[in-house]
Amino acid sequence: MVRSRLAQLRNANHWTLEQASERIGVSVNTLSRWEQGTQSPHGYNVQRLCDTYGISEEEIYEEKTVTEHSMLLDIASDDMLAIYARGIDACLNLYYGGSSQQVEAILPLYVGQTALLAKDSSSPLQRSAVRLASHAQRLACELATDREDFGTAQQAGQQAFFYAQLVDDVNLQVAALISIANLAFHRKLSVAALHAFQQAISLFNDHRVTPLLKGRSYAGLAEVYAMRKDLQEAMRAMGLAYEHYPMCPENDPAYSYLRASRYALYVFGDAQSRLFLHQPKEANNALITMQTETNDPLEEPITRLDMLYYQADVQIQQRELEPSSTILTEAALLAKDLGSRLYFNKLALSYNQLQTVWPKEAAVIALEEVFQPW
Repeated sequence: MVRSRLAQLRNANHWTLEQASERIGVSVNTLSRWEQGTQSPHGYNVQRLCDTYGISEEEIYEEKTVTEHSMLLDIASDDMLAIYARGIDACLNLYYGGSSQQVEAILPLYVGQTALLAKDSSSPLQRSAVRLASHAQRLACELATDREDFGTAQQAGQQAFFYAQLVDDVNLQVAALISIANLAFHRKLSVAALHAFQQAISLFNDHRVTPLLKGRSYAGLAEVYAMRKDLQEAMRAMGLAYEHYPMCPENDPAYSYLRASRYALYVFGDAQSRLFLHQPKEANNALITMQTETNDPLEEPITRLDMLYYQADVQIQQRELEPSSTILTEAALLAKDLGSRLYFNKLALSYNQLQTVWPKEAAVIALEEVFQPW
């Protein structure tokens, strides 16, 4: 046996001596002696080597096979990562396109597989796998939040942040913190949401953080301060959101996974904040401006649902019964169609407001059927 063959096979698998010896079932010293040629494996040990490296006994003696084996391993890993990257991106498109039930069926595969690849510290592709794992977990967080599976969402958000830290990708860290903050916001945990956004903003000293991530973080911070009725801090954060948000978010490097157009600026950073502060006229102006700059609500059903929720809130605060009931009806039916328990329950709270203000109006009574428990 040519002594270099065993070292070549081990290196082709990106294993250390310790890792290879453990897989083969021999001591590190024994494997080292085999590789150095001072001792040769015989009988059962040869079979162990073949089983571990996935080759025949004859192939151990063929140098070109070693090279081909190494190339095949690298190509296979590369191909898998490319497939997973396309799959996760497809899931993101399906989610915003209104096919969240398909995402529920497919996404767990990518979450599991990227997590496995991310654990392989011997692979030169580990960093790429970890980044994909962070993307997959962040989408899992968004999906679970929409289903009001808050425990799963919290775990996924934390995993997304962990993976982002593992590769020192500050943009992925900020993106994960935005998802964690949004989860807390929807649960009405303003302290937790505030902490997550402040943690994200503390990373802005790193020059690598993109303008879109900064603008989206400040927009979220504004609505959290508004939720807490802190007018001064809400307006300050809103100003920073407008200052940092890029005019063309689609050109920002983070847009491919954050998917935050200027819709997020006008609706979350402005309209939602204004509604918390009981400024429906200003909120409506923000919604109108948003529709002149982006077609997202027309192209993305989940975004349309979000917009309808805020439009209904504007009409309720302005004491407009007819448009309130019309918008709530459309929104509730869309929420059911998309399987969004989060939005259906938020809309139900808006319906309760209508019942309080106009308990005997026919339009309000008619909504009772729409808001039957789901």
